[in-house]
Amino acid sequence: MRELSDALLSWFDQCARKLPWREPASGTRCDPYAVIVSEFMLQQTQVSTVIPYYSRFMERFPDLPTLSHAEEPEVLKYWEGLGYYRRARQLLKLAKTLVFDFAGELPQDRKTLLKLPGIGEYTAGALLSFVFDLPEPAVDGNVLRVISRLDAKAYTMGDVKSQAAVRERVSGLIPPHRAGDFSEALIELGATICLSSSPLCHDCPMSHVCRAYQQGVVAEYPLRQKREKSPVSRMSYVLVHDGTHVFCRRRSEALLHGLYEFISLPRKYKKNDGEKVEEAMRKMSECSKLPFHELRYVADKRVVFSHRVWELSFWELRIEGVESGFVFQDKGDSNVLAVHRQALESMAFPAFLAGWRDAFLAE
Repeated sequence: MRELSDALLSWFDQCARKLPWREPASGTRCDPYAVIVSEFMLQQTQVSTVIPYYSRFMERFPDLPTLSHAEEPEVLKYWEGLGYYRRARQLLKLAKTLVFDFAGELPQDRKTLLKLPGIGEYTAGALLSFVFDLPEPAVDGNVLRVISRLDAKAYTMGDVKSQAAVRERVSGLIPPHRAGDFSEALIELGATICLSSSPLCHDCPMSHVCRAYQQGVVAEYPLRQKREKSPVSRMSYVLVHDGTHVFCRRRSEALLHGLYEFISLPRKYKKNDGEKVEEAMRKMSECSKLPFHELRYVADKRVVFSHRVWELSFWELRIEGVESGFVFQDKGDSNVLAVHRQALESMAFPAFLAGWRDAFLAE
């Protein structure tokens, strides 16, 4: 095992990517706050995507106290476009918990960490290992793939029992020194060499002890969970405005909670369904008697979430004479109101609407 860890660490010393959250810190292996923010952002998101968001987020919220006193809408705005917004809300909750209940200090034991907002088995191991250099396994999809091939064992991606088995296996591999480097090296290997498709086995520092490679069956590991077909929802969004003010609502439902959106209709209207869209809009606004000026079709869009699919159509409706604060009758939701178009820039929208919003503002 010493030979394996030495080979992996030697490779890591030469090939590790220079990432902003890997900078050494006084008193700990890495800055705890930097690792916390990066790990929350990296969940289900690639490093190349995360880096610009991380830099912008850290510039605005440079430490735990600053983040702990932030308001959720602003945090979501700085997360806009990164997706999986629940991570941002959990990160904010974690910052408040650490500052107000733990004096701004990150606990150094797994049991305590697992009780904190947004921290599961992987994140707990990553924080303990990356920050405090403790011999705690941090098993994500990359590590499970590496170990499954290393041992030629049919572990399954996303399977709880497989993850537990791999955590136990990794625990036995972690060297007494440089535990944090070893944990990061395993993840780095999976992210850059032991890829899910077309792995670079000839560049792998562990190929000489990799059973799957020796047997010529690398592609067979790990197994993938059979996923049920994602349910499909169909709806339409209408950007209602008078040139100066725009109708928006802030979602209160779990998915996209806290984000802003335009007026939604509970079915997808095709390009030639303008009369139906106008009829639906008039029913929603009959109490306000809004004078319609122009309705036009914008585009169709398909949005794939982790466990569901939305098929959408976008429409733009220009009306006349709206004043800021006017309440739109959207299913009795008083959370819908008209805001000045300049305010849209500071409001967090889901990625599939943000581009449309920006194009509207640029007109």
